[in-house]
Amino acid sequence: MKSERILVDIDYKADSKEKMVKIAEDFAVKMYYTSKILGLEFRSMEVYETAKGFHIYLDAESKRPLTPLEIIIIQLALGSDYKRELFNLRRARAWLDGEDLDPNWNVLYKYKYNHGRLASNEHETEYSRIFKNHAFSIYTEKMRGEG
Repeated sequence: MKSERILVDIDYKADSKEKMVKIAEDFAVKMYYTSKILGLEFRSMEVYETAKGFHIYLDAESKRPLTPLEIIIIQLALGSDYKRELFNLRRARAWLDGEDLDPNWNVLYKYKYNHGRLASNEHETEYSRIFKNHAFSIYTEKMRGEG
């Protein structure tokens, strides 16, 4: 089994706990179908709130290494920001052309600056904990056949 890192940038937030739970449920279903269709299993999840939404870090086990294009498609399927994934695709094109891929081609920035001022940073919040706990619990239940 090969360990893979999947990074998802969600650029929207919920304005209530109830809506946050619904977003987490939807994400868990996407994780489940991604696992079943592609034969990989998500082993852990970290979630951090940002100024616009959430950064999600998933560790997955795969039967074989995933290509950069597969990683991009998985991230899109899980709801990652399409602009981010287009930039990832542009970086991965070098790999398609036979060039070495920068090891940091797939990155989420913990801090973002605008004209030298901190514009956003990742942090754990009540909503990020709700998202993580709810989504991973539902995903795990579905994988065991309970959901």
